[in-house]
Amino acid sequence: MKEQATKIETFRSHLLDRIREHRVGTIGCNSEGNPTFIVDPALSTCTWVFDLADREGMTAESSGVATTITITEEKTDV
Repeated sequence: MKEQATKIETFRSHLLDRIREHRVGTIGCNSEGNPTFIVDPALSTCTWVFDLADREGMTAESSGVATTITITEEKTDV
């Protein structure tokens, strides 16, 4: 039986449709244990990533002067 994809896996697959595969990292975990991955697009053409992540309930942050965006699925208490 195939498990349902998590929200961050679905979001990553949407980005793979729009950004070259070698610029989208694999899903790992940050220091808080939240699923995360890094996107390395040209920010001048990919500002829509921030808006899309926000609409999907995820956090997108750019890393200083670098052109990476970190996508994090935050855990919620249910």
